[in-house]
Amino acid sequence: MNAFSSLSSDRFVDALRRGTDAMWSLDAAVWLLERHGAWLESPELRNFVQGGVDEDGEMWAGFDVRPIREAIDSGGFGEWREDLAVLMVAMSLYGDFPIALRYTCENLSLENLALISEALFKACGYKVRLAVAAGDGDS
Repeated sequence: MNAFSSLSSDRFVDALRRGTDAMWSLDAAVWLLERHGAWLESPELRNFVQGGVDEDGEMWAGFDVRPIREAIDSGGFGEWREDLAVLMVAMSLYGDFPIALRYTCENLSLENLALISEALFKACGYKVRLAVAAGDGDS
């Protein structure tokens, strides 16, 4: 059990934000995980978090991406599902975690695609809020 396993979701996200050093792609990954919500309580994911305390006495946290990749590849996070695809995109933004967008984003809901799209904007430094168009997705 690591120091992050007992934190509330809010405290965990705060520690992750402090660990990004305001780097756009890292911030975007944390933003995506926070908005998506499925992974913040996950003990499996929290097992791959490292961190400490900064000079102000505030806890910071960060993901250890390589072992997360190994766990995903070996089935440690379960079978493919939308939640896992979102985690893979977030880890791709966070560190050295190459993904094939074609396969990772295939069959995702409009809501998850919108979150991923906005995270990509944020990773490039834009402060844009995308509007999800209602409809059948052909527009």
